[in-house]
Amino acid sequence: MSATALTIAGGAVLGLAAPASAHNYMIASTPKVDGTLTSLPKAFEITTNDKLLDIGGSNAGFAYRIVGPDGKYYEDGCLDVDGPSMTTKAALGSSGKYTVEWQIVSADGHTVSDEYTFTWKAPSGFSPASGASEPPTCATASGGSSEAPTNGTASGSGDSATTDALFIGAGGVVLVGAVVAVLLLLRRRPAAPSPDEPDED
Repeated sequence: MSATALTIAGGAVLGLAAPASAHNYMIASTPKVDGTLTSLPKAFEITTNDKLLDIGGSNAGFAYRIVGPDGKYYEDGCLDVDGPSMTTKAALGSSGKYTVEWQIVSADGHTVSDEYTFTWKAPSGFSPASGASEPPTCATASGGSSEAPTNGTASGSGDSATTDALFIGAGGVVLVGAVVAVLLLLRRRPAAPSPDEPDED
């Protein structure tokens, strides 16, 4: 086989292999793979080598679970996808070996999932969370167990403020409508006949 033929054949093989190697892969994490955690981080994070594909910011296809040695789930169910990283918050339970189960949508549109373990050594005086028997969702985590992180409080306050604003706006619309109705009635009211005008009868 000539050198030209070998070059063409090699290029074809590499071309076929390229899409398979385009999936995102994890390059860093908090906590580290097989690492030991002695204090709760602000967020648990998975960082990949490329931007994640989060269409419409819906987090569809993404998952981040933290399973304790008791088989319970300790994440709050809320995800934040930003560029190449995905984060969540968790309130861990008792000391032991935990498993991080994660799933992302790669930049090429393919779903990638994996898991790793880390060891949790709770500090002195730490109050362990009770965990959940089923993976929590973000909506239930924000208003559910007291052991869950309270990052859902801000979104709850925002919903309350939005609701108040809607009520205030609706009240203003009703008031304006009442004023307009009164003005229309006054304009349509017939004028009283003048005493100087003769009676038509």
